[in-house]
Amino acid sequence: MGKGGGQPTTTKQEITQTNLPSYVRPYFERLLQRTEAESQRDYEPFPGQRLADVSGDITRSEDIVRGIADQGLPGIQSAMDRVQKGMDFQPRQFTGEERDKYMSPYLEGVLDIQKEKAKQDYLASMPTGAAQAISAGAFGGSREGVQKGLAQSKYLDRLADIEATGRQQAFEQASQLFERDRAADIQGERLGLGAAGQFAGLAERARAGDVEAARLLESIGKAGMARDQAGLDIALEDFRRQQAFPQERLGIFSSILRGIPVQPSTTTQVQTPFDPFGRAIGLGLTALGGSRYASGRR
Repeated sequence: MGKGGGQPTTTKQEITQTNLPSYVRPYFERLLQRTEAESQRDYEPFPGQRLADVSGDITRSEDIVRGIADQGLPGIQSAMDRVQKGMDFQPRQFTGEERDKYMSPYLEGVLDIQKEKAKQDYLASMPTGAAQAISAGAFGGSREGVQKGLAQSKYLDRLADIEATGRQQAFEQASQLFERDRAADIQGERLGLGAAGQFAGLAERARAGDVEAARLLESIGKAGMARDQAGLDIALEDFRRQQAFPQERLGIFSSILRGIPVQPSTTTQVQTPFDPFGRAIGLGLTALGGSRYASGRR
């Protein structure tokens, strides 16, 4: 009730509602059903291969490189050993032992022959009695008696000359033979060092060739793997597009439905506050009117 016993105040409330047209509602219902079904679908992993297989060319390239690493540079160690041997090489010296190796084993026999010839010449130059004495071994003894010092001196000088000349010639010949072999040893050592260097160079070039072959095989293998991977990537992308296709269609369908124009409708609700006193009076008047109606009928 208002102030001063007036009538209760009545309030109005306008409610605006947007309702789908009846012809659109079935499409929205189907959209919701399909969206719900799509949201409940289990995850489906890609069934195909994701990564390309390692190329056989790359495997062979790795084997070549691994072999080089395991074996090192073939021949280098042998070449280094040969070089070290060359550094330690010392040419032979013409020592007494080396001299004896090159002295002729027939020297003494040759000297003996020459000495015997000198003796015979000496005896031939002596008187008969003196020669017989010398042949009998009485040379220089008390029985010689007649040998002269001059003849003796010439004979001894000739013997000494035979000995000295023969041994000198034998020594020189031995020295020449030794120097010949010594030079051959030095030349052989030089040739060996040169061969070792050439062998090391050949080994290095062979290794470089193997490395280049491995590099080319790796390049070929990578190119092949790139092509294979591109094909696998296309297959994966196609699978993802297939999986996303239903959602894309639902999105298009939803966009179309959201574009349909919808007119809002407005309704007015009237609300009267509850008045217990006024309601009691109203009820009383109603009862009174009913009573009068009943009396009049009687």
